[in-house]
Amino acid sequence: MDNTFLHYTENRHEAVKAWKEKTGKKVFGYFCCLTPEEILFAADILPVRITGTGEPLQQADLHVPPNSCPFARSCLDAGMRGQYDYLDGVVIPNSCDIIFSMEYFWKNLVSRPTKPAMIAGVDVKPYVYYLNYPEKITGREVLPYYQEVLKGFKQSLERSINRTISDEDLARSIAVYNEDKAQVRRMYELRKSDPPALSGYEAWQMTYAGVLMPKDEHAALLKKALDDLGDNPRKVSEGVRIFLSGSAMDGVNARIYQVIEESGGMVVSDDLCVGTRSFWYPLNPNLPPMEAIARRSLGTACPRSTVNADIPENRWAHIVNTTKGFKVQGAIFYVLKCCDARLAEYPHLRDRMREELNIPVLFLEGDYTSSGVEQMRGRVEAFIEMIEG
Repeated sequence: MDNTFLHYTENRHEAVKAWKEKTGKKVFGYFCCLTPEEILFAADILPVRITGTGEPLQQADLHVPPNSCPFARSCLDAGMRGQYDYLDGVVIPNSCDIIFSMEYFWKNLVSRPTKPAMIAGVDVKPYVYYLNYPEKITGREVLPYYQEVLKGFKQSLERSINRTISDEDLARSIAVYNEDKAQVRRMYELRKSDPPALSGYEAWQMTYAGVLMPKDEHAALLKKALDDLGDNPRKVSEGVRIFLSGSAMDGVNARIYQVIEESGGMVVSDDLCVGTRSFWYPLNPNLPPMEAIARRSLGTACPRSTVNADIPENRWAHIVNTTKGFKVQGAIFYVLKCCDARLAEYPHLRDRMREELNIPVLFLEGDYTSSGVEQMRGRVEAFIEMIEG
């Protein structure tokens, strides 16, 4: 594996700071793969995913209730402690109740690098950008509404950077993002072999680096790594083929990959926001750029979204698409405590996986700590032994 992937996954803040110092360009943090990263990239801004630390909270617990997402609380705590002091802006979509509240907390509790630039009561150089992402993602009014939301975001961004983001800029960004998606998809195809050409943890490292570095650089590095892998074929250790579905997956709870693979399993595919939900479906280059970006965002199979039907079939359709061809033998749902959207959908998805795909399912509830993941080892081992037996 290219050392660049390892450098970004193990030293994310130092790597991004070094990139910013080297290029002199702006860096924006964002929450959730619903965020229209393509607009930021078109503005020559590096979008980086905001994640937490998994460490005991030092400041955020004074402001955020303990019965809320531990991942979001840790992200805020990291911001309040200055770990994201290199960011020039933060984009917060209305992706769930706790992330929605991060707009207020990051505006009022996290130090910003510049003072507000107020003109007629409007901050023309805001630090926090809020995106009112619709709760329901289907229906004839949704697309035009969300396009207006993105138009307002784009205009606010243009005022802040004192330049226009043209359709040509957006088209270039879409092409870059589609190329990166294609390379990640290519990497996942290699995991269909038995045994896979690379482990689940290796695949996670390569994918996760892509949310911290420019997509064109990531696509080029990934292409080279996959080409080298094709020239020098390899197989990792055999194991029970596991499909992993869960909440936000970063350097803290990615330890679950290692626990699974040290216990005799092999993660071959996933339903994760730092995973298939972020790259599985490309943008349509034949549409007007802003519409293509809006449709990509609305097409994300996120458990927080509702649709016209009583049961959001897009969630099940995504799981079917990302298990097909991977010869999955078991599924593990790793859900963080207080993640209401994931907890609400789990019984339905569990039953359908068992009944329609004949895949046994293990449910794990995490507290967003490395020690918490380690405590799950016994249950993971027992689950894998059951499948082997």
